[in-house]
Amino acid sequence: LSDKDSQDAFNEYLTDAKDRLERHALKPGEEVKLDGGRAQVSGSLAVMKINGLLARKIFEQNPDKEFYVEESFPLDWMYPYLSPHELIMKLNHEPMESITPEMVAADEKFWTARADQMIGAWLRPETSVTEVGDFARKIFSEKDFSGFMGDKKFVEDDHATKAFSKLRSAIGGLYAWRAKHAKDPAEKERMTRAADFAYRQAYAFCPNSPEAVLR
Repeated sequence: LSDKDSQDAFNEYLTDAKDRLERHALKPGEEVKLDGGRAQVSGSLAVMKINGLLARKIFEQNPDKEFYVEESFPLDWMYPYLSPHELIMKLNHEPMESITPEMVAADEKFWTARADQMIGAWLRPETSVTEVGDFARKIFSEKDFSGFMGDKKFVEDDHATKAFSKLRSAIGGLYAWRAKHAKDPAEKERMTRAADFAYRQAYAFCPNSPEAVLR
């Protein structure tokens, strides 16, 4: 990217932020104010919005390359193009009409196999939220490993639990976005169920993960 690309992205965000400020449509955490009619922005959310525009520019300029995303911060423009890809997500060059049942099944199979290794083979789509909460309390709060069939080294590693929880909650966020924007009731329900299961896995991996708790 050039210096001009960077300046263009800043100006694009500034114009959009000023418009949304006037319409009272800013997102929570966006720090935008008017000073003599000119918009001023600050804070991490604004920085990530501008970074998102730069990422989109790179994406658009390289149609012959494959793109994959390990989410640091959700970028709204990406959601229509994303599909689950094992630990991370693939950024497809054309918007996805839907995330198919086959994609969801493959994603759940991949993550369930890893969850079975890391926290034990107990968490399934039908597992209640109460059971997930009981597990989190017993293992992470009370440090009671009686009957635990997972990897004790994993659940005692703060970095590992947070990393895998964040990866899983990111994919859950994709499903939740699809559910929110689905026009077909059946697809809305299917995406809601997929998001719910992903979120429960993310919470079981790391109950104090900000992303897992928030989502």
